[in-house]
Amino acid sequence: MKKNIHILLLFVCAIFCKAQIYPLRTYGVTFPKDSYVKDTDNELPAYEGAWKGSWDNKTIVIYFQKVKAYFNHLEKTPYYIDILKGRFIVLGPTGNILFDNSMVADADAKIEGGTFRKKDDKYSLTYYDSDICGLNGYIMISFTDSTKTKLYWQYSEGDNMITSSCPYYNSNPFPEPLPKEIVLTKQ
Repeated sequence: MKKNIHILLLFVCAIFCKAQIYPLRTYGVTFPKDSYVKDTDNELPAYEGAWKGSWDNKTIVIYFQKVKAYFNHLEKTPYYIDILKGRFIVLGPTGNILFDNSMVADADAKIEGGTFRKKDDKYSLTYYDSDICGLNGYIMISFTDSTKTKLYWQYSEGDNMITSSCPYYNSNPFPEPLPKEIVLTKQ
């Protein structure tokens, strides 16, 4: 009898304790606390790996990695979500390193994914760089070909307030770690 009660309690607990799982392309939902917005269609791995492109005599190599993140910015309803994290290296015309955050921990990645946009199927990311006075912005990426070897990148700077405490204050030119628009090639 005791064994049956334990089994019943474990069964009931398993039913009620299981977090709800939602597909990555779920729109218009407030996710319950500790739910999981999962890449159930396995879309993010196509973006993973190294991507390379050139602009303004600079070369950028961006490394995307799929991670399970805990979004706790919604205090009452934090949830887990599969996203892309991005790290990059920017080289100057002679191969000198201009920017390199390729080895930072996941928590310190300067590029962090969000979701696929419903209206145009682009994947949105945010950029925040504490090393360049809090420079920030928004990134949209999408594949340009069916083989998924070319990635179209658009970067828009956010509302950046550069104060006199910034080491780049009045710097001309101001550091430009990311291209505004580029096609990256899978490496």
